Amino acid sequence: YYIYDGNFQVSGWVSAEGKGALANASQVLAWALSGIDTACGTSSAPDTNPNACGIHIHSGMSCLGDAGGHSFNTPSDPWTAVKYKSLPDRTSTEAGLVVTTGLTNYDVLGHTMIVHDSEGTRIACGILNIGSP
Repeated sequence: YYIYDGNFQVSGWVSAEGKGALANASQVLAWALSGIDTACGTSSAPDTNPNACGIHIHSGMSCLGDAGGHSFNTPSDPWTAVKYKSLPDRTSTEAGLVVTTGLTNYDVLGHTMIVHDSEGTRIACGILNIGSP
């Protein structure tokens, strides 16, 4: 993330495949990350920052500035439930995680995908683009 100066050096990939339409529109997430926070290896405490250990689509469209808030068009924020689990080697993989956002993939194209550490700090940023199969 553009102002992050901590010790985590996140690398890897995240994909978001569109599914459904209108209020049921969702993104099916998959990822393979390394260099993430090992404190994210267990479930977060109830009073933890809701962004802790999260991978979220944000409203911003650049990793060179503020990524904005979470991107969704549903009554409540679906992103606070999306968390990665870190293995001791600082990696995490996931496939098939459905997040109902009320947004199509066209709506989120070009937006930021943010990775957070165990305190909710933004530690990595990428831009959602059209991928190749």
